[in-house]
Amino acid sequence: MAARSRHRQLVEEEDASALKLGPEFNNAGCLLISEVKYLLENRDKPAPDTAVYNKTLDYVKTFAKFNTTEAAAAVREILRREDQLTQFETAQIANLCPADAEEARSIVPSLVKVGEDSLQNLLSEIQTMRKFQS
Repeated sequence: MAARSRHRQLVEEEDASALKLGPEFNNAGCLLISEVKYLLENRDKPAPDTAVYNKTLDYVKTFAKFNTTEAAAAVREILRREDQLTQFETAQIANLCPADAEEARSIVPSLVKVGEDSLQNLLSEIQTMRKFQS
């Protein structure tokens, strides 16, 4: 009974819309999908030929929004200017690239704390970066 109560308490504490992701994520960093792609493609040793590795590589190749580490770093820098954003929110915006503030808030509800104009300006800069990356 105590284990079930503890599990229920943890489930109630977790709420991604309020950035309550659980204790294991309290100090965790968040990588962009584009950064994971770079890391997997530029390993120091040969890549393992496993189903999980290959599926992960296929996934990041499909969903990476930025072609270079420079582009990913530039997007991180754009988002870093908004000091209210958490690492989770930064990664979500960069990975999903919402077109406007309304869309961003519908997929990351905690963004309500960022002003409409400020959020829209960030998103517009990111969209411009995506258009002109090499």
